Amino acid sequence: MNYDNTDKTAFLAIMGLTVLMGVIVYYVFAMVTPKAGVVDSIYRIDLPPSQTATANKTAAAAPVDESKFTKKVTIDVLKGASTQGNPSYGPTPATATSDALITWNNQDNVPHTATSGTGPDDPNSGKLFDSSIIAANEKYSIPASKLGKGEHPFYCTVHPYMHGKITIS
Repeated sequence: MNYDNTDKTAFLAIMGLTVLMGVIVYYVFAMVTPKAGVVDSIYRIDLPPSQTATANKTAAAAPVDESKFTKKVTIDVLKGASTQGNPSYGPTPATATSDALITWNNQDNVPHTATSGTGPDDPNSGKLFDSSIIAANEKYSIPASKLGKGEHPFYCTVHPYMHGKITIS
């Protein structure tokens, strides 16, 4: 008997090409799959680090020794302040003397900031103080002497509709 192996050879050739194609497709997809934390785009422009943001992070990172202050003023970020239209800060306006410690206490369940200025469009926004993110039940303190005398508006960068004011005498 004479056996013809044409069908078997064709089947093995097709299977071999299929495996080869599968390996090629696997590596091609692995090359183009987005990686976590990597932005690979022809439109990406790396921005230089902001000097204000760097200075504010440094200032926010330094804790204030509260025991050095006898006069303390607490401004609460009120519960539900993240909902537009709800009261944001209490008390507002707040008052303090220049030898006091001013503390923003986040009583809400979402993060907020205490940032000097009238809003994100203010060219002086964050130049006097910026708490960075204040998590729920956390606080941020700054000596009133660093603010100087006068009225100082502030707002939340996360929720720019939240506004408050403190007057230092």
